[in-house]
Amino acid sequence: MVAYAEIKQLSFQYANEERPALSSVSLSVEQGEFVVLAGRSGCGKTTLLKHFKKELQPIGMRTGELFYNQMQLKDVPSITSAQEIGMVFQNPENQLVMDTVIQELAFSLENIGCSTTVIQKRIAELISFLGFQDLLHQSVHTLSGGQKQLVNLAAVLILQPKLLLLDEPTAQLDPIAAKEFLTLLKRIHEELGMTIIVSEHRLDDILPLADRLVFMDGGSIICEGTPKEVVEQLWVQEPFRSYIPQIPRLFLEWGSEDVPFTVRDGQKTLPVLAKTLHPLGKTNPRQGKELFRAQAITFQYEKNGVCILDDLSFSVQQGEWVALVGKNGTGKSTLLTVLAGLQKSRRGKVFLDGERLDKIPPAKRYKQIGYVSQQPYYHFTHDTVWEELYNRAQELGYEHSEQAAREMMERFSLSFLSGRHPHDCSGGEQQLIAICTVLLSNPRILLLDEPTKGLDPEKKEKLGGLFQQLQQDGTTILMATHDVEFAARFVNRCVLLFDGQIIAEDTPRRFFSENFFYTTAVNRLVRKQLPEALIWEDVVQSCPSGILSSL
Repeated sequence: MVAYAEIKQLSFQYANEERPALSSVSLSVEQGEFVVLAGRSGCGKTTLLKHFKKELQPIGMRTGELFYNQMQLKDVPSITSAQEIGMVFQNPENQLVMDTVIQELAFSLENIGCSTTVIQKRIAELISFLGFQDLLHQSVHTLSGGQKQLVNLAAVLILQPKLLLLDEPTAQLDPIAAKEFLTLLKRIHEELGMTIIVSEHRLDDILPLADRLVFMDGGSIICEGTPKEVVEQLWVQEPFRSYIPQIPRLFLEWGSEDVPFTVRDGQKTLPVLAKTLHPLGKTNPRQGKELFRAQAITFQYEKNGVCILDDLSFSVQQGEWVALVGKNGTGKSTLLTVLAGLQKSRRGKVFLDGERLDKIPPAKRYKQIGYVSQQPYYHFTHDTVWEELYNRAQELGYEHSEQAAREMMERFSLSFLSGRHPHDCSGGEQQLIAICTVLLSNPRILLLDEPTKGLDPEKKEKLGGLFQQLQQDGTTILMATHDVEFAARFVNRCVLLFDGQIIAEDTPRRFFSENFFYTTAVNRLVRKQLPEALIWEDVVQSCPSGILSSL
């Protein structure tokens, strides 16, 4: 087949960078293909994706050729590019420009000069296809993260594009919203025959939809093919095994030749497993001293608005690592900002070490509590990553500010980014930079909003280890997260928020094993035999490798 979108020998280097972001990359995408880009954070996935749409191409030194529908991309008329090549970004907030959903949809069509009749017809047709009539006249500011991302997708689809680009579209979605979003992508691909290219770290749910997986490292494509072919290539390269999704990883550990990607396919060949599960992972140290306590907290953004937090009471012990989980819009981020003292609740009190938080002087409070926002760029005020850390160290009164900044960057393997503007870093890199600036103050308490967002599996593992070390040194960690595998692997306690209240809390093993939807892929696969197994290591420890060949 003739390539629909094609890149030939593309090399690209950002301004003021010492090394290229892309090196001699060639990629050909056929019409109707569903292609997934994967690889380490900062490996060039987003940079490559932006090169398919000329309006989004980054500024820097570029060589190579780019084609769309057999035409040089630079020669494609702007109106054609706007209509036929659509892109959905990682952060839903960055793409919304109007006040209501219907205005957002109409805005796209008004920009290309469509008549009122055409606009009304297209909105009616698209809303019927997507099925969110109830949101049509709602303010975009009241929508959950999943709903905002759905509106972003709709605003692109209403232009009837032929090529759809998505940059980690599920990064900020809870597990259920992410599955709903990917199910919608599957419908678009199958029913409309649209060509789709997606950059993604969370591969468990998206690989069953993909025709081809392209794996990148260091600005180059190192392997590509069907998901099965690429996963088998990653398996023989030890550094990349952590990128293999949980279900295929389990079967590869067992030496299986037929590698499934879904729960349904995995259960067809699942052997009889041992009924005992050895103790693995962390228990809940609830016998420690109480550090944080929220007492009957009620929070509304507007006086007569909806209660985001409704008479919520909650406590955290010294040295705990607690995960707040739940659907987008349930109040996780709001609770963190209230605990950090950044927002004041309508009713209720927050206590730190038995002292009311609002009575503690701000300077003392901010030194003890480290808060990292869901949007890391809110933390950045300087032009380079080095200046961010160096100036923060100076503000904190370090005697050797340069050394402190350098050591922190080395600790998180960020030294190569020292001269780059923070906004030019990948989403995962921005997350780590924000965490570094907060850790410079050596806080007693870390409040983290989606700390693993945009991070590849290797960086997640390293971050988990660093947090465990901080925990051993006495730091208390409370994080809001949608990453159930990360929570299952590292935290002491999981707390479920729903409708502004805490409705369940327990150790990860008991918490996730009792959930039907909000749990890990491995738990869904083996729960009939090993109900408390959460990750592939749990199952392999109970049922060693070679179990399939021995049957």
